[in-house]
Amino acid sequence: ASLAEKGLIEAGEYAALAKTPSAFRAPYPLPPESLEGYLFPETYMIERDRFEPRAFIQRQLNLFNERFMAQHQDGFGKRSLEDIVIMASMIVREEPTEKQRPLVAGILWKRIDSRWNLGVDATSRYELPKWNDRRAFLKKLRDPMDWYNTRLRPGLPPTAIGNPDLSSLEAAAAPVDSPYWYYLHDSDGVLHPSRSVNEHERYRKQYNVY
Repeated sequence: ASLAEKGLIEAGEYAALAKTPSAFRAPYPLPPESLEGYLFPETYMIERDRFEPRAFIQRQLNLFNERFMAQHQDGFGKRSLEDIVIMASMIVREEPTEKQRPLVAGILWKRIDSRWNLGVDATSRYELPKWNDRRAFLKKLRDPMDWYNTRLRPGLPPTAIGNPDLSSLEAAAAPVDSPYWYYLHDSDGVLHPSRSVNEHERYRKQYNVY
C-alpha cells in the first residue's frame, strides 16, 4: 500500500505477484499458492527510479534464505519448512516479547503433537477485512467450516497468517519444553503460562481476560 501510494507500483501488483510462487526461485521449497510467510520482513533500501516489484519479492526470498534457511541446512527434524513457517506466523501474533516466543512455541507444538486443537484466535482473525472487528471475529470462532478456525479444527491452519520475523521463525524451529499447556496475556501484555485448565481459569479471573 505504501509503494502504491508513492506511485512506485500499481495497487494490488505486489499481492498478485506474491500469489504466483512459480515465478520465483529459491533453494528451499516454496508453497504452491502464495509466498506469504516467506517474504522476509526487513527495512529494504530501494531506488525510486528503478524499482521493480518482481525483483523486490525475489530479494525478500533471498534474505529469508540468508537470515534463516542458511542457519538450518540440516532441516527441522520431524517438522517441514512449511510447518515451521506457519507456526512462526502464529507466534509473532501470539507473543509480543521475543524472549518468550520459544516458550509459546513449545506450548503450541505440544498441543499439535498431543492432537489438541491449537486454539489460536489470531488464525480466525486472519481473513477478516478488519483485524479488530470483534463481532465478525466471534462469528468466525463459531464457524466449524472455517479452515482457519484452530479452536474447532485440528492441526495447523492451511497457510501462514503473515510474514514472521526472524525471532518467531527461530522460536518455531527451536521451541522450549515446559510443563505448560495454556497461556494468556494481561492488560500490559505480560505472558502468564499455566499447567492446567484450572490454573488457566484462575489467571483469567485474576487478570480479567475473556
